[in-house]
Amino acid sequence: MAIERNKELVHRMLGAFNSGDETVVDAVMHDQLVDHTPFPGTGADRNGLKTQIRAVKRAFPNAKFSIDRIISEGDTVAFRWRMEGTHRGPLLGHNATEKAFVHFGNDMVTIKDGRIAEHFSADNIGELLTSLGISPPTPR
Repeated sequence: MAIERNKELVHRMLGAFNSGDETVVDAVMHDQLVDHTPFPGTGADRNGLKTQIRAVKRAFPNAKFSIDRIISEGDTVAFRWRMEGTHRGPLLGHNATEKAFVHFGNDMVTIKDGRIAEHFSADNIGELLTSLGISPPTPR
């Protein structure tokens, strides 16, 4: 069933953040991936996503991502994720704080030709930084 296969793509992609295995990106993300909300300092394509995986693993080597809820309809999958870990490496120009955290986000992806082709994310990076004792950047 396509709906279950689409959900499995999301589980595999999130698993790459747990393992640090960037090869998953090439397996589950479409060649023409467009990430509408890339992590700061990364690109909106597959290489940008690989850079994000490296940045997350460097900043939070013990990070554990999980999916709290996942809904799939047609070629769209929406999910709420949770990340827990400890800040042990550089993050967005800030040194490690050694603080533990829990962070949440909501993402939506579009599937095309059996791979993730489009990605939108809604998480509050400012809130994550504040929980780590880092002042978020001032809005312009």
